[in-house]
Amino acid sequence: MNPVVQNIPNAITVLRVLLLPLIVGLYARDAPGASFATAWVVLFAALSDVADGILARRMGVQSEFGRWVDPVVDRVFFFTLLAMLWYFGALPWWAVVPLLVRDGIMLVLAGPVRKFTDQGPQVSRWGRGANLVLICAIQWFIIDLRTLGWAFYAVGATLYIGSALLYLARAIAILRRIRAA
Repeated sequence: MNPVVQNIPNAITVLRVLLLPLIVGLYARDAPGASFATAWVVLFAALSDVADGILARRMGVQSEFGRWVDPVVDRVFFFTLLAMLWYFGALPWWAVVPLLVRDGIMLVLAGPVRKFTDQGPQVSRWGRGANLVLICAIQWFIIDLRTLGWAFYAVGATLYIGSALLYLARAIAILRRIRAA
């Protein structure tokens, strides 16, 4: 297969990171009010996250780079959006910190799991669901529909923290199996 075609999913992942300055710049222009331009770019980026995974699987070009970099890019993307909303006053610090702590724990756990297994990060359905609901919440905050944003945030944050507990249980189980072996 053509090397360019093989790297399309990875290029989409990198594009998502490159969109972050545009997103922050667009939001800064309109904040603290509604920023529909920002919402469209965030929607495009969120859909690109879905597209890169589908393309990699369908084209049979899953890579070690994609397996490890895509989840990190997702976290950087999410962190940047939360920090942006906090900085411009759309979200208070107490709403942002638990989600960032959760991501920090996930990144710390990735190291030992990677060291002792050949598994890449395994995203659970809870994690995917939490990301979907939280990106919807973020979109509501971006277009300044805060009541909807808070409703989606409450559900998404609960799922997000719940998924972290599932990942933690998985990591502990892997480390116990390794220790027993």
